[in-house]
Amino acid sequence: MTLLTAQHARATGPAPAHAADVSAEGIPGTTIPAEPPRVAADDLAAELPARARALGLARDPRWLALLHINGGDTRSDVESRYFFLAADGESDPEAELDATLAAFLDPADRAPRDEPAQCIFGARFHWLDEQLHFDSRMPRLACERREAWMRMLAPDRAWVVFPAAYLNNPSSMFGHTLLRLDGREVRAGTPLLAYAVNFAANSTDTNGALFAVKGLFGGYSGQFSVLPYYEKIREYARLESRDLWEYPLDLDAAQKRMLLLHLWELRGAEFTYYFFTRNCSYELLTLLKVARPDLDWGDAFRWRAIPSDTLRVLGPLLAGPPAWRPALATTVGHQAAQLAPAERMAMLDLAAGRLAPGDLRAEPTARARALGLANDLIFYRANAGELPRDQAIARSQALLRARAEAPAPAGFTPPERPATSPDGGHATRRAVVETGWLGGRPGVGLRLRPAYHDLLDAPAGYGAGQQIGFLDLHLRTDIDGRDARWGIDLVDIVSVAPFDAVFQPISWRVRGAVERAEHGRRLASGIVEGGPGLTLGQPDRLAAYGFAMTRAEANADLDRNLGLAIGPVIGLLGQPLPGWLARVEAGWLRGLDSPDLHRLAVEQRWRLATDLALGLRLSSGDQAGRRLREAMLGLHAYF
Repeated sequence: MTLLTAQHARATGPAPAHAADVSAEGIPGTTIPAEPPRVAADDLAAELPARARALGLARDPRWLALLHINGGDTRSDVESRYFFLAADGESDPEAELDATLAAFLDPADRAPRDEPAQCIFGARFHWLDEQLHFDSRMPRLACERREAWMRMLAPDRAWVVFPAAYLNNPSSMFGHTLLRLDGREVRAGTPLLAYAVNFAANSTDTNGALFAVKGLFGGYSGQFSVLPYYEKIREYARLESRDLWEYPLDLDAAQKRMLLLHLWELRGAEFTYYFFTRNCSYELLTLLKVARPDLDWGDAFRWRAIPSDTLRVLGPLLAGPPAWRPALATTVGHQAAQLAPAERMAMLDLAAGRLAPGDLRAEPTARARALGLANDLIFYRANAGELPRDQAIARSQALLRARAEAPAPAGFTPPERPATSPDGGHATRRAVVETGWLGGRPGVGLRLRPAYHDLLDAPAGYGAGQQIGFLDLHLRTDIDGRDARWGIDLVDIVSVAPFDAVFQPISWRVRGAVERAEHGRRLASGIVEGGPGLTLGQPDRLAAYGFAMTRAEANADLDRNLGLAIGPVIGLLGQPLPGWLARVEAGWLRGLDSPDLHRLAVEQRWRLATDLALGLRLSSGDQAGRRLREAMLGLHAYF
């Protein structure tokens, strides 16, 4: 990320095509009035810290929020040295407060921002002025560069935006949150002239696994940036096929000004980025807390901050229900489903270049539908890297010319808004208590999963056909403890993405685990398995899928301590009735230098309430010549 940037001047015309840094040349500098008398300043320099200590301001939650010391932490999340005026200001709020008050009396520019402290730390100055009531001895600097930037943003409304989860981007597989700022000229339904405030890791890594590993252990820094909202629309809704949910915030004029003042303070500030904890959604909450000190999440996000969970704590800040903006892929898929088979075939031929627009023979409405939708599909495929740009431009221009000559309306109905928004789905933690039969004997089981969602969890608020599980612990034993099995799925991700004539995504799954799933093994096994696949049908109704799996198992009981197996896994996934999900799955993995693995499983889950479900699992497997059978009934509680 770059420094905080604000791009495109507010206007009712088209947004500009390039960015301008908030610190760009051409914005007037800071005007500094005459220095107050030295004696008065010295008196104030001694007086203000004493008054602040008497009021206990250094431990005030509002001061700690300004320093980004949140959630019971003893150290700021900000890593940039310039952000602290005391040598140990990141961990000593009182020393930082004293140094801040002293710096406010000094009109000299401070490196690397080349502004006086008053102009850098406007939110601190405003809050301390409210508490200490600065008198005429405190110089009040005219911070023209900062004020010009704030006038350019001038938000009339603010929104928290949630781009839906996207499994093919590790940084966003749980979803993402950002802030949208609307100026007065942004009208309902036309937010492209708004600004987006985004926090993200500074990463150029294109390898998803590398990003996930480095992000888990703080291998990246993160920064806030301000950029045109249309750029985020293009990135999420058009490029990444992600629907957007936009939550309106209840902020008054003073709170919006405080928000901008603090954003200016954070211009260029770097945070240590952690994938699960100090991520985009958590840091956005810390920004909002400066404007709304009543925003309180206690220690809820000490160990994890999942975007949909952070949405749930925003309740007091929301001004109404969220708006929904469908992704281009959502719209194209919905419109393609409205075409007759012959129309769909013609549209696909147009998009693939197999049919010239002039050769399309259809009545006016059908012609308009095929031409317009083919152009949208070309746009989608080009942005997804499935079609060379020069070919896409040539085909699109021909389609647009033909569409201009076919003025009939296409008559498509818009996609239907999902009934449940992301904050309304089940909670992301889950505990399961099971009872039933293990190997023909009575048994019990316990499962604990800190995150996030599986294929049989209720899809409301999440979407169907995707599974993301982390640190899923499972314990099972027969009633007398002779056949105890345990395991922990470190990561278990499944994408069951429908493959059809319009979209051809690759389904995939990957799992890494440590488990003792076979009685008699001296040691637990380390397992990594996964592979690509294909899905036909719709997971929210009925879908058939298959994966070409490779499995590696490390265990001292195996020859050469390692076993490899390959083979197919096939299954059916569906929702026979609302609230009832079911899956049948069979796998046969041929051991290359280890025993074969066979498994057949039938699973069903009934939703009893938003955060309560009943599950039934029947399975039979053959591993190392030993048949493993289970029949377990479990109560699933989400919290």
